[in-house]
Amino acid sequence: MALRWLGAILIWFSLCIPAMALQQPQPELEWCLDDYPDRHHYPDQGLPYGPTVDFVQELATRAGIRIRYSPNTPFARCLLLMEQGKTDLMVRLNTDTERERYMFMLPLGAAKPEVLLVLNHSDDIHTVAELNRLNLMVIRGYTYNSNTINIIAKHPRAIVINSLEVGLQMLLRKRGDAIVTTAEYAKIRIQDKPEYQNQFKLASLVFQDADPRFIHLALSKASPHAHL
Repeated sequence: MALRWLGAILIWFSLCIPAMALQQPQPELEWCLDDYPDRHHYPDQGLPYGPTVDFVQELATRAGIRIRYSPNTPFARCLLLMEQGKTDLMVRLNTDTERERYMFMLPLGAAKPEVLLVLNHSDDIHTVAELNRLNLMVIRGYTYNSNTINIIAKHPRAIVINSLEVGLQMLLRKRGDAIVTTAEYAKIRIQDKPEYQNQFKLASLVFQDADPRFIHLALSKASPHAHL
């Protein structure tokens, strides 16, 4: 499924954009990104690198466009810049009605289900009913699947946090009991710091959605290049 979507996107760019490029200078689009280890590393010195960078550069080559990297920019800030038309592209995004209001969303591959992250010595959580006794942390600006959103909306003790990093610190200080996130995102952030090693675990509960979901390539509708 992921390869089929990816192939369709590459074909679309290959057919549409080069035809326009014959009539005007090669467009340059800014890709707004942060440091996301295992996907796109953004070192303090030098250019970003990683599999997502390879993908975007291949896309640019086939589409006849140039890619300019933004400075290392927090995710929430990138979303605001996309809405304002001050940057052009983002990748690996979940979608919702609000994001589709100001971005064209092109599916790239299947999205991963959310998981529950808890302290290593905490009791395991197997069912949604067991969540009610927990102070449940959810990340501001993260687009959860519809089933997870319904669970969060009904939860009596949900806490909105600004980032996973904040949530990890709150777990260690026992100011929260669990974080709803993805296994990939949690693994990356935990690997970043030695003091996080062997401190956390994934609960047995996994938040499955009824319908398949995808991650997306996003183009700002307010971008000067939105016509592409």
